[in-house]
Amino acid sequence: MRDHILDCCSLLNLYTGWSGLEELRELGLDWHICEAVVSETGYTREYDGKGGKNIVPVNISRFLESGMLNLVQPETDAEFADYVSFAMEIDDGEAQAIAIAKCRNYVLLTDDRRAANFARRTDVGVRIISTPEILKVWADRAEQNEARLFDIIPRIAELAKSSPALDAPLSAWWLKYNSSLIK
Repeated sequence: MRDHILDCCSLLNLYTGWSGLEELRELGLDWHICEAVVSETGYTREYDGKGGKNIVPVNISRFLESGMLNLVQPETDAEFADYVSFAMEIDDGEAQAIAIAKCRNYVLLTDDRRAANFARRTDVGVRIISTPEILKVWADRAEQNEARLFDIIPRIAELAKSSPALDAPLSAWWLKYNSSLIK
């Protein structure tokens, strides 16, 4: 499947890890982001050069303007109905992304366990992938990409405060690159 839609947590994880989203282009997929996710995506953390961390704005507009990310919103009655229904159980950004993914047969990129479990329900049936899966595919494309994981994964773990559950499929792979855990 070519079409993928990002939810807020996965977008922030990749943006923080890569210091942007340009690397998504290397995957040769079509990336979508819904309006509710854009409204939730305001800030992330970044190192300040002195060992500290600052809150910095996330600049999504440049990725929208370049066409790398396609802004989508619910358009059909089914998408609106699912969005409203899903929002009663999960956050708005995830609900809108899942509704669109379900109706348009997109793959959902999420690191939110609750949203992932919701999307997998038989009555929802959305295919999901995670940040570790995307990073592994990206790293397997080029040796220099894999070398960068020793910086990217600790940035996600430390700045975005995100790591896969210990029982997640790529947890051991992720930990291999997370030098912040090696003291």
